Amino acid sequence: MRIVGDTLRDCVVTPFIKHWVSITTDGVDNLRGLNEPAIFIFNHSDDFDAPVIYAALPRKIRRKMCVATGANILAGHRVLAFVIRLCYAGFSFARRAFRPSLAYVGELMALGQHILLAPEGELSTDGELAEFKAGIGLLAVTLGAPVVPMRLDGLWGTVPMHALWPKRHSDVTLRIGVPQRFASDAKYREVTVALHDAVRAL
Repeated sequence: MRIVGDTLRDCVVTPFIKHWVSITTDGVDNLRGLNEPAIFIFNHSDDFDAPVIYAALPRKIRRKMCVATGANILAGHRVLAFVIRLCYAGFSFARRAFRPSLAYVGELMALGQHILLAPEGELSTDGELAEFKAGIGLLAVTLGAPVVPMRLDGLWGTVPMHALWPKRHSDVTLRIGVPQRFASDAKYREVTVALHDAVRAL
């Protein structure tokens, strides 16, 4: 099934994305030494952001990546949920009572999968970076996995919140930072703040 989804994404969905979005990627060199599953985090600025990130990342990364998606999105939009699960290996990530979701992330990473996650927990309404939910700090410390900060610039407003069709063409840059690691005794909240600052600084 993953092969079918990858083929559909790369041959149908991604060309559609690139019709609307011109993508530049900065910082790919920061991924060269990444030889283990990692958590990729980004600013959640637009409904197009996960597909754009997939299109911008190296093939060897996106072929082993799963997207954490709001449980409310998957539950309320059946067609969209089908596409997310098929083409982006999407899985449900609860905003509240999220410990089962965190455990599932650990299971996926144990199988060699990267995780794409928006720590803000919801779509930005103004394009600005919001505070991160504490779960990202818990994930980073508990799993001991590298966390790759990324920032999308220029995408906000392309597909406004839950719009059915893109509203404009956009020139977008994905900036990829240096993978971050944290000690097993690091404080979750401090890690969350550090990751927020890393994304904001890109």
